[in-house]
Amino acid sequence: MVPGPFLLCPMLFVSLFLFGSWGSAVAMAGDTMTYRYHPPESNQDQRYVYQWEILRTALEKTKAKYGPYEMKASEFMTEARQAHELKNATGKLTVMYLSTTPDFEKNLVAVHIPVDKNLGGYCIFLIRKESQERFRAVKSLEDLRRFSYGLGLGWIDVDILKSNGFKVVTGSNYEGLFEMLIGNRFDVFLRAAVEITGEYDDRKDRMPDLHIEENLVFYYPLPMYFWFPKTQEGRRLAARAEEGMRSMIKDGTYDRIFDKYQSGKITRLNLKGRTLFKIDNPFLGPETPFAEKKLWFDPSTYKAGP
Repeated sequence: MVPGPFLLCPMLFVSLFLFGSWGSAVAMAGDTMTYRYHPPESNQDQRYVYQWEILRTALEKTKAKYGPYEMKASEFMTEARQAHELKNATGKLTVMYLSTTPDFEKNLVAVHIPVDKNLGGYCIFLIRKESQERFRAVKSLEDLRRFSYGLGLGWIDVDILKSNGFKVVTGSNYEGLFEMLIGNRFDVFLRAAVEITGEYDDRKDRMPDLHIEENLVFYYPLPMYFWFPKTQEGRRLAARAEEGMRSMIKDGTYDRIFDKYQSGKITRLNLKGRTLFKIDNPFLGPETPFAEKKLWFDPSTYKAGP
C-alpha cells in the first residue's frame, strides 16, 4: 500500500505550516503601517501641527521594531464623521485626535497619554476689544456665567460648559466662529492655550477687533488622546504609537517637542500669573491617568528645558 501524502511526510507538513505562519508574521511586521489622519480645516488652521509631530516622532522611534509607516491626510470630516469612520473601521481614517468621551472609551482604542499634557484644558478667552473692561470685573464663576461662550457644534466642551451652568452658542464652521464673535453673537470664543496665540496672530490684521483677554484662565481637565479603531490593526497602530510616545517621555524627546511648540505660548499668555477658575469635567472615566503626574501640564511648576 502506498502511503497518502500526509502519512508520507507529516513532519514536513508541520514544518511547512510553521514556516508559513512565521513568514506571515514577518511580512505583517514589515508591512507599511498607515496612519490616516484628519487634515487642517483651512489654510490658516495650525491647531494640530504639534500633535502630528508627536505622532510622527513616536513612529520614527519604533521603526526598528515595527517597520515602515506612512502618515496620510484624509478628506475633510467633521468630528462626528471622524468618530463614525473610526468606529466602523472604514479605513478612511485610522487615527483621530480628540478629547475623551464615554462613547469613545467604549467603542475605540485610546493611547491614554494626554498628547498636549492637557495644556488644552487651560482655556483663554478670545473676545472683542471693547469687552476687556467687563472681564476685569470678574471675581467668581458666577460672574463668568453672565457671559455667553462660542464653541463648535459637537465639541465635547459644549456639554462640559452646559453641565456647569454656562450659556453656550454653537457654530458649525470653525472659521465662522471668529466671524460670529466679531458679529456679537456671543461674548467669548473659548480657546485652548495651545491654539489662541496662533489663531489671533493669523487674523488680527483683518479682524482688528479681536483681543486676547488679559487676566483670566478657565480650566477643566480635558485629556486629548490619539484614538484608533477597535480592530486588530487598530490595536497594532495604537500599540506602536504608545510605545513610541513612552520612549519619547523616557528620553526627554517629548518634553523637547512640547517646549518647542508650547513654551512661547505659555510665556506670552502668562498662564502662571492669571487668575484661574476651575470647573469639573463630568465625562472623565477611571482610565484617565491622573496618577501619572508627568503626563500633565501645571503652570505653577512648569519650566522650559534648556
